[in-house]
Amino acid sequence: MKVILLENVKNLGNKNDIVNVADGYARNFLFPKKLAKIATEKDVKSIEENKAKEKKELKKMTKKFKEISEKISGKKFVIKSKGEGVRLFGSIGKSDIVKIIGDNGIEIREEQVVLDKPIKEVGEKKIVIKFNDEIETEIILLIELI
Repeated sequence: MKVILLENVKNLGNKNDIVNVADGYARNFLFPKKLAKIATEKDVKSIEENKAKEKKELKKMTKKFKEISEKISGKKFVIKSKGEGVRLFGSIGKSDIVKIIGDNGIEIREEQVVLDKPIKEVGEKKIVIKFNDEIETEIILLIELI
């Protein structure tokens, strides 16, 4: 039986995938738990159109990410913060990095900044910006005392 998955199902597929399953598996497990529905021609066509749109959108976003990546690759951004010696009174987090890059006219999201833990020391740090699985770049963040 052909079904459309309504949720991600381990060892079967992801949401909106069209898969063939045994009739009993569908009736006794997938349908009662609302994990799938019967794949009608209308639904299949709709899902294929949506996937085509998503693919087109992904291609557009990839192009945009490449452009942004080239703009900021290796660029140095300076953040000034209060502190004493080499220690900061606060810390520099993802939102601070997004803000300083945004102040330079480049828009990124916090999820794209790869930062294990907030920065609490003065100095130069290399920060990875990961746009998607294919595109990532590195910037230099210079933290100085006010």
